[in-house]
Amino acid sequence: MASTAGIKVEDINDSKATAADVQQQLEKLSQDISELTKIVAAFGNAKVKEAGDRATMVGADVAERSAQAIEATRSSLASMEQDLEAQIRSRPLQAIGIAAGIGFIAALLTRR
Repeated sequence: MASTAGIKVEDINDSKATAADVQQQLEKLSQDISELTKIVAAFGNAKVKEAGDRATMVGADVAERSAQAIEATRSSLASMEQDLEAQIRSRPLQAIGIAAGIGFIAALLTRR
């Protein structure tokens, strides 16, 4: 059989049939790449949505915790105010003396 650089005559005859096959394979590959692109895009969109949902949940959790902290602080301040009022009512002269002392110290500090 005739052979040129390792190519046989049968291979050349088969190459005519494979040229159409190569074209088909390229078209199929193009379709596969297109489908893969769509799948990757859908996957990416799903991950973006998942991250957005997670961020929304974290934001809601932070808002809830902040509201709880604010409510606890308000409650604590209200309790402190009631305690202070009770102290002032039980010892009014002492409260006046303390207020005068604080006022005197504040006046000294602001004069300089």
